Amino acid sequence: MKKITHIPWLSSYMRLTTILLPIFYLVGLIAHSIDRLLPAMLVMTPYTIFFTLVLIFLPYFVLGSKRLLTWTAVTAIITLLLEIVGVETGMVFGGYDYGSTLGIKLLGVPLIIGLNWVMVVLGAISLMEKYTDYFWYKVLGTAVITTLFDFVMEPVAMKLDYWMWDGGVIPLQNYIAWAVISAGAAILYERLKLSNREHYPVRVILIVQLLFFIGLRILL
Repeated sequence: MKKITHIPWLSSYMRLTTILLPIFYLVGLIAHSIDRLLPAMLVMTPYTIFFTLVLIFLPYFVLGSKRLLTWTAVTAIITLLLEIVGVETGMVFGGYDYGSTLGIKLLGVPLIIGLNWVMVVLGAISLMEKYTDYFWYKVLGTAVITTLFDFVMEPVAMKLDYWMWDGGVIPLQNYIAWAVISAGAAILYERLKLSNREHYPVRVILIVQLLFFIGLRILL
C-alpha cells in the first residue's frame, strides 16, 4: 500500500478534512439546538453520516488498502447482521427498535448502521495505535473507547429518534455487547496486521462526534 506522504494532494486533503469536519459538526450542533431547525437536521442526519463516511474512507480507496477495505466490509456486514438479530430478538443488545431518523432500513435496521459501527471502531483503534503497539492494550482500549462513546450517545439517540429502548431504559447488556463486538473487530484488525497511524482524520472524527453528542446532551 502506498504511503500518504507519497501522494501530496492526499496529505492536503486529509489536513483540509481535519479542519472542515469540526466546523461542520459545530454548525450541526448549533442547528440541532434551534427548535425550528431541528426537524431539518433530523432529515439530514443519514446524509450527514454518509457524507462523513465518504470523506473518511476516500483515502483508503486511493491508497488501495485492500486488507483494510476487506476488514471494513466484514465488520460492517457482521455488525449490521447483529443489529438485525438484536432488533428481532433482543438477544444481542437488549430490547429496542429504530426510529425513522437514520434513514432506509433493512429488516428494521438502518442500512447506514454497519458503516457507522466501522467508523466508530476504526477511530478508536486508530486512537489506540497512536499511543501503543501492544496487542491487548489496543484491543481493550478500543472496547473501552467505543463503549464510552455509546454511553455518551445513547440519551441523545433516544431524544432524536435514532432508536428507542423498551421501557426507555438502556440495559447493561447493551454496553457489554458494544465492548465485546468492538473488541472482536479490533482483534480481527490486528490479526490482519493492519495499520492506520497515518490516517489521522478517522481519529479526529471520533473525537468530534463524541464532543458533538456531549454538546447535545447539554443543549437538548
